[in-house]
Amino acid sequence: MPIYRFHIVNDIDVPAEEGEELANLAAAHLRAIDYARDLAAMAVRQGRLDLAHRIEVEDEQGETLLTVTFGDAVDVSR
Repeated sequence: MPIYRFHIVNDIDVPAEEGEELANLAAAHLRAIDYARDLAAMAVRQGRLDLAHRIEVEDEQGETLLTVTFGDAVDVSR
């Protein structure tokens, strides 16, 4: 199975050191959405949410395959 890394880019840049074995890029996309939702929830508890913060899904060589912003991961209504 391929290994995907999840690079968090928010107020600080947190490169992924370890990866996760996942079946395919679709599974990695879903995992990135879950991570983005968790991080967004933590940000909301601190009173601030930047919907442009993101998680970049990378392959084993460090190439970015897709990006999920916090805004992509949640449905914001008013």
